[in-house]
Amino acid sequence: MAKAKPKVLLAEDHDLVRAGFKSILDSDGTVKVVAEAQDGESTLALIDEKQPDILIIDLSMPKLSGMAVITHLKKKKYDTKVIVLTAAEAPNVWKEVLDLGVEGIALKSVSKEELIGGIKNVIAGEGFVHSDIQPGLEEYKAELAAQQTDDVELDDKPKRPKKLSVREKQVIKLVAEGYKTKDIAEMLEISDRTVSKHRENIMTKLGMTASAELVNYASHIGLLKVGLNEIH
Repeated sequence: MAKAKPKVLLAEDHDLVRAGFKSILDSDGTVKVVAEAQDGESTLALIDEKQPDILIIDLSMPKLSGMAVITHLKKKKYDTKVIVLTAAEAPNVWKEVLDLGVEGIALKSVSKEELIGGIKNVIAGEGFVHSDIQPGLEEYKAELAAQQTDDVELDDKPKRPKKLSVREKQVIKLVAEGYKTKDIAEMLEISDRTVSKHRENIMTKLGMTASAELVNYASHIGLLKVGLNEIH
């Protein structure tokens, strides 16, 4: 009897993107896509229902973010292995994801060949980091190590989350995830100038002078693990 193919749950909120990746997986035949999800809440429900071997998930998901889904899975010690496909070209986000214990991560620009190879590695119990991510990730880790060596203690900076508005927290999250001012303006439906003003006010309120501090602050208070609509 032929060995059953590993079951995959594909979680991506954009229909065309999800269909594209499903087509790649179906044509290769290494795995079987048993379910698809368009948001974080349905992803968790389908994991309980289908018990997939692998979850391939985007980070920017409605209702419940990809980070929140992954955190839940790892905390509850599910057997499902996780591969993240993301559009975020931000090393701090990549590190945050890997620190959660995912088995693989790749940009959505990953080639079919590298994606399939990475999935096979994960099935075999190995890790998978997209070749376009590895250099930036290593550089970011080196920068963090250098900061620690120089005794840059960012945790000693004033932490005043109660004085930040919901909008300001949303801006912090998007800046930390690597989005540019124009992208943030479009996502929040505000002007570029308003985004810049929010950022200026945030830095002043938190007593910060560098973007790296803002990134670490976002991670510190958990903004990278929730969706925009979950921020309050």
